[in-house]
Amino acid sequence: MPKFRAIHTIELKPNVDREEFEEFMLKEFLPAIKALPGCLDAELLRGYKGDLPGVARAKVDYAWITLWESVEANNRTWSRGGKHYTPPSIMQVTAKLYHYAVSYTLVGGFEVVE
Repeated sequence: MPKFRAIHTIELKPNVDREEFEEFMLKEFLPAIKALPGCLDAELLRGYKGDLPGVARAKVDYAWITLWESVEANNRTWSRGGKHYTPPSIMQVTAKLYHYAVSYTLVGGFEVVE
């Protein structure tokens, strides 16, 4: 079982075609993330905007969760010399993410409690 998860959120620009964004995420961005060493999976989540009683509305448009073998696997990918590092293999697809985003944020990393 994966031992670490990272959660990111994203706010889309007002005129973004959501179907186009979802296709980009599912066919380009998340597969590039999943190809990183130590990443076991990644999922895209659409923020709930409905009006069902008892169901909280999401404050963000989308989120994605990455599942990692361990905290160490995540850190080997995302840091160099104690500073954040973006692997060259995902630079282009990450830059394309900004075409859609007003902002995206790392909510945080979470260790699995067993």
